[in-house]
Amino acid sequence: MAKPAPKKPSGPPAGKRGGSHGGDDAPPPKQLRGRKRSWPFIVVMFAIWGLIFGAVIFSHFISGLPDVRNLMKQGPSQDVTILDDRGRLIARRGLTQGEMIAVADLPDYVPNAFIAIEDRRFRSHFGIDPMGLSRAAIRNMLTGHVVQGGSTLTQQLAKNLFLSPSRTFERKLQEAALAVYLESRYSKDQILGLYLNKVYFGGGVYGIEAAAEKFFGKHASELGLTEAAMLAGSVKAPAKYNPLADADASQQRAQVVLKAMESAGFIDQETRAAAAQTRPRVMRASATPGSGYFADWVISQLNSVIGTSPEPVVVETSFDLQTQSLAEAALQRGLSRDGEKLHAGQGALVAMTPDGAVRAMVGGRSYAASSFNRASDAVRQPGSAFKPFVYLTAFEHGRAPDDVMHDGPVTIGTWTPADFEDEYQGDMPLVKAFAVSSNSIAAQLTEEVGARAVAATARRLGVTSPLDAVASLALGTSGVTPLELTGAYAVFANGGEAVAPFGIVKVRTMSGKLLYQRPARKQEAVISPENEAAMTRLMHETVASGTGKAAALGERPVAGKTGTTQDFHDAWFIGFTADLVCGVWIGNDDSAPMKHATGGGLPAHVFQEFLSGAEQNLPLRPLAGAAIAANLPEVTDAPAPVAKAPEKPGTIESILNGLFGG
Repeated sequence: MAKPAPKKPSGPPAGKRGGSHGGDDAPPPKQLRGRKRSWPFIVVMFAIWGLIFGAVIFSHFISGLPDVRNLMKQGPSQDVTILDDRGRLIARRGLTQGEMIAVADLPDYVPNAFIAIEDRRFRSHFGIDPMGLSRAAIRNMLTGHVVQGGSTLTQQLAKNLFLSPSRTFERKLQEAALAVYLESRYSKDQILGLYLNKVYFGGGVYGIEAAAEKFFGKHASELGLTEAAMLAGSVKAPAKYNPLADADASQQRAQVVLKAMESAGFIDQETRAAAAQTRPRVMRASATPGSGYFADWVISQLNSVIGTSPEPVVVETSFDLQTQSLAEAALQRGLSRDGEKLHAGQGALVAMTPDGAVRAMVGGRSYAASSFNRASDAVRQPGSAFKPFVYLTAFEHGRAPDDVMHDGPVTIGTWTPADFEDEYQGDMPLVKAFAVSSNSIAAQLTEEVGARAVAATARRLGVTSPLDAVASLALGTSGVTPLELTGAYAVFANGGEAVAPFGIVKVRTMSGKLLYQRPARKQEAVISPENEAAMTRLMHETVASGTGKAAALGERPVAGKTGTTQDFHDAWFIGFTADLVCGVWIGNDDSAPMKHATGGGLPAHVFQEFLSGAEQNLPLRPLAGAAIAANLPEVTDAPAPVAKAPEKPGTIESILNGLFGG
């Protein structure tokens, strides 16, 4: 009997359901073609939305950018007259060149010197240099910190003309956007000309014409190759490399520029060698003797205060010529008497009222010999003069002046701080530890509260220089300027309110039109009354019985702190009365070690001599912190306990102490 034929499956044969181009999981041909067609559409849509989003972001920054259409039309520079607080003449300066100098009017090597050292691809980029940014980013990443920037000349021009010096991300985006915008409006020569006419060269001058006249006594069109290299080299650090600040440093920096010019093909080896052997004659400044440092400092800030003015302007300041004369005399006598035996070649002094008004500024031994302002621009390690920030932070974390700690050898990680000449004094209250400047106890306090907290306290009180949040910060290993450190001490002097050192009080035109009036200071407390009183007690004890005894002013209340860095590279005394805050630094420009120079020696003596004259006719007044202490509620005296190591959380002892008060 014949078997029935097998029933055929209703679907397509195995392996054929998806058609001849795929297996069981393959999509139908129409679906596949549909997906392939959709991908270009998605990519295009993403691109369109990206362009729209980018346009919105770019328009946001463009809308906030200034008008650049009339930059080339700016007229003659300002004539600036600077007066002290009694209307006496300090200096008269020209802020920029008398007229705009076109690149075509300069020898080729003048603009080429700036291009070679600042922005070698200036002629080819569009305002931003991706190659330069990448190179700088890689080098900074390899070194672990910022050693090279990637800003083009156009970006530098944008920053100098319109933007604040802050380093926010938004500011950098604005700088980049404005650089591209400038490149779209002006030719390369016009941008380069604007840069040369606006850049700051130090010594209170802006623009290459003013710089050529001040430093070399000639017009910019008459500059020689070496002179051009010196000016181009000074842009990186005008206060340090301008020819008046340090002719040797300026000459050495010029060698770097000349090598860059040779490398870029602007000059040949023979021309570079000849220029390297040339030493131009530098013109000495004609500023009022003894006031040049302050005048330069004021001029460097004037552009950000009022911008440019077609009329001559008069700047009224907080400066006092008589106080300045006393400051200069005290520093000069001190260095003349002790400088040679201490191997100390330089010094700086800055004095201000407790609200930050600068009354005197001595930036070095002689302005005529060197206009580099060590008071405002020299970044030096403060040593133990940094300890007030350590102790204030400790008090804010629960410590008190009468707490007892052990002054002895201590190791924190791999670091072992040592007291001066390795002399330890055992158990002592914090008020004495501060007065005798115990490194061991300062390091222990920093370990307790954390170096980041100490750095934050210093910044809150006005220290703006970068601070490394490491254990050795306790001993002042991060550099600061005398001006900012003295300004931070002014907070202790005024009762605990924030301070921003200033010199400019009012700016007006010769015809009397007011351009700027310093606003009234906002009274912002940054130290509590209890901690202000405690810190004043510590700093007063330093002068009464500690390392700062040489700074004492008889019956007049004084407080302060000494500072001496490792191997005697720097020595400081920062102190205050009820009327003035004064910071004194001595050292050497090349950081060469001195011979056993301490803050309690020459700096304290200079402080004492200066304040004795400056306060001769002023009535005796208590320190602000002492007055606050007199009005605080009395605290029952109790023996100060010896500090113990913190208990580990979770132990039986810590739990019982938490329940029953310890």
